[in-house]
Amino acid sequence: MAPSQLRFILALSALLLGLGLFAPVMTLYPGFGSYTGIVKPLAPYLTEPRTFSLFGSIITLLREGSLFIGGLLLVFTVLFPIAKLGVYWTAVDHLAQGRGPGKIYERLSHLGKFSMLDILVVALLVIAIKGLPGGTIITLEWAAPAFCASILLTLYFSSILKTRPQTKE
Repeated sequence: MAPSQLRFILALSALLLGLGLFAPVMTLYPGFGSYTGIVKPLAPYLTEPRTFSLFGSIITLLREGSLFIGGLLLVFTVLFPIAKLGVYWTAVDHLAQGRGPGKIYERLSHLGKFSMLDILVVALLVIAIKGLPGGTIITLEWAAPAFCASILLTLYFSSILKTRPQTKE
């Protein structure tokens, strides 16, 4: 595959990642079971649907003191995918110059399995909230598939680089 095609895949993945991080990823429709009729007039803001983005949710976790899970999500959902795209872009530049993808790429490719950790965390979060009593409902918004598509594109990109003949640097 030509470097221009590889760059297109990376640019598309970066766009989808940005959308997946900052656009609406899920909407929570709170339910209070048989108490909904009481809660709604007393505290209507509690019964209003709320929409979240991944990045906004991470910032909220950090602000509210959930530093471990917030930090874990920040690293594996935001920082790691951005760093990975940067390394992949550098690998394409190396390939365009007739060199191998580089040592940083080789080291990063061993950590690639962690890129699915963030999808697992989102899935666990949705499962946990769907299990709440009172009829609380979560719907995934359009940014969730965009985020997943970004991760899948980087996995596809990585598989393309692995099948390329390796040259020495």
